[in-house]
Amino acid sequence: MTIKEILDQISLEPGSNKKIEILTQYKDNKILEEVLYLTYSNRVKFYIRQIPEYNTFNIDSPIIHLEEAMERLDVLSSREKTGNEGINYLVDILSSLTKDDAYVIERIIDKDLKIGMARTNINKVFPKLIEKTPYMGAKSFSEKGAKEILNSGIALSQVKMDGRYCNAIVEDGEVYLESRSGETTLITGAKILDELSRFDNCVLNGELTIPGISRNESNGIINSVISITTKLSKGENIDKDKENIVKRHGLSYEDALSKIVYTVWDIIEIEEYHVGKSETPYNQRLQSLMRNILEVECDKVEIVEYKIVTSYEQAMSHFVETLGRGLEGTILKSNTGEWKDSKPKWQIKMKLEIDIDMKITGFNYGTPGTKNEHVISSLTVESSCGRVVTRPGGISESDMTYITNNQEDLMGSIVEMKCCGLSKDNEGNYSTLHPVFKVLRDDKETADSLDQIVSIENMAKSLS
Repeated sequence: MTIKEILDQISLEPGSNKKIEILTQYKDNKILEEVLYLTYSNRVKFYIRQIPEYNTFNIDSPIIHLEEAMERLDVLSSREKTGNEGINYLVDILSSLTKDDAYVIERIIDKDLKIGMARTNINKVFPKLIEKTPYMGAKSFSEKGAKEILNSGIALSQVKMDGRYCNAIVEDGEVYLESRSGETTLITGAKILDELSRFDNCVLNGELTIPGISRNESNGIINSVISITTKLSKGENIDKDKENIVKRHGLSYEDALSKIVYTVWDIIEIEEYHVGKSETPYNQRLQSLMRNILEVECDKVEIVEYKIVTSYEQAMSHFVETLGRGLEGTILKSNTGEWKDSKPKWQIKMKLEIDIDMKITGFNYGTPGTKNEHVISSLTVESSCGRVVTRPGGISESDMTYITNNQEDLMGSIVEMKCCGLSKDNEGNYSTLHPVFKVLRDDKETADSLDQIVSIENMAKSLS
């Protein structure tokens, strides 16, 4: 069976488990293994954005075979040949293959075999074949951990971003964006790409946001932009998608692209990124990041907001201040911390989280066109005094089914939810930050009041 036939077989199967079963049948196929690696490894790039026109052999005896063609791609990935020379070189390769083998090379260059399998499932068949995308997170809050960071010297308290996480790999003027899981993030035409292309070779860590728009809507718009751009790159019709983004968010696809901002907080070398470690202290990495941004004179790439803190009291003060601005919290970072593919002790999330009891006053079905459109996916709840109103989501499928079938009985009952504290709009209306459903409380009859929620929040801040 040819590689093209195997890919077609996997592509035609809709179920993930069945795809894995099919791929498992070919786990000893070394050529297929190499095809998968060249396509999905983030360490391999070919620096050609569009497949050029070419003519292929429709005979059984091509000039070269697929395996040799893949070996020849090293000239592109090593950047021995670039630009028009690289494109002409690729044309020569594609023109020397059968139509089916040329298709496979196209898919490798595009970094998408179109088989509907993520890296995680591929690695279930070929263990550790596709490298895990390095990511440095932050440990959960503990007072002891925070004080250890501060006792080691100067620390940084950075605003915790709440957008779409994104790595930017900049190499010789080319910019590649990828998600935390390593999937390609396409926003072709966004101004940040032009600005990033002028950075020194590096990997940046940051998040995509749209200023002036709430976190949920901003992430929704960015997801729509990525979806549209991805379809556009595949030559698919996007007219309907462009209409939908205007209907849902009140701005065009082009306007959304122009508004996207990339807020960054770290920078490391490309090789450091691949090995998942940099020994350069954070204060030096931050200086390098600032220098790049200043030299490029960025408008859409900006550094994360932060304060220098030298005591636990200062760190807590900044944390509480960000909550008062309706933000999620802060990240406390050691000034000398290294970069590491893990959640090191020199980075801690200062995120407030409280549990409160609220009364159910309404039920909200899922968004039309989604899998939850016929079930309750969020609740409308309020405090006992009626002064705090919010809509917790994050309901499990089993709970959504139960709530949908028992709305009449559940109206007015108590639900326990978690949130990141209270919020207040310009008109004095209270709500909560990032409300999430926890559990129905049939053992309780009274919700918390605004005063009680304030006390719970103040207690959590004093303990944090």
